[in-house]
Amino acid sequence: MQIQVPLSQYLIVGLIAGFVCGLIPLILGLKNQNRKFGILGFILSIIAGLPFALFGALPVAGVFTWLILRKPKVAETSNAEVSSEIQVSDD
Repeated sequence: MQIQVPLSQYLIVGLIAGFVCGLIPLILGLKNQNRKFGILGFILSIIAGLPFALFGALPVAGVFTWLILRKPKVAETSNAEVSSEIQVSDD
């Protein structure tokens, strides 16, 4: 016996799956100061989740999570640290 799911219910389930999976790169992107990949991963996870539910949203979220986490964080140096390094190297 086959179970038939109406298209509207299938799209709602896919939208919810894409939204939930997309929160992972969104939160990580905002936390790691990589907003571009975070927002892009969130939007594309929702788009991929609509037709394919978890089979589309989860791989997209995984790829963008990897892209966010692989990029090394840029260390911010203050002006005092830079000037002290210059003074030490002059001696």
